[in-house]
Amino acid sequence: MINWKVRFKNKSWVMAFVAQLLIVAQMLLGGLNALGITDFQLSDAIQQSILTFVNAIFILLSMMGLVQDPTTKGMSDSERAKTYQKPN
Repeated sequence: MINWKVRFKNKSWVMAFVAQLLIVAQMLLGGLNALGITDFQLSDAIQQSILTFVNAIFILLSMMGLVQDPTTKGMSDSERAKTYQKPN
């Protein structure tokens, strides 16, 4: 059984989940349009605008430090990681 409470506490997972939901929505709309079920179609310009907007939000959240390393507790680096001269 999936523990959704734990997953939604991981900000990296939430960001990936939102991005995947948007991709699925785009695919469903395209499929429904191809089958003739709906006339709604996202133009390339609208798709690019949505992608740019979502990327800007994710970049802003990352810059604010809301996306963190899930292997450390809290928002800062571990004491061990602070001593690295190059990635371990």
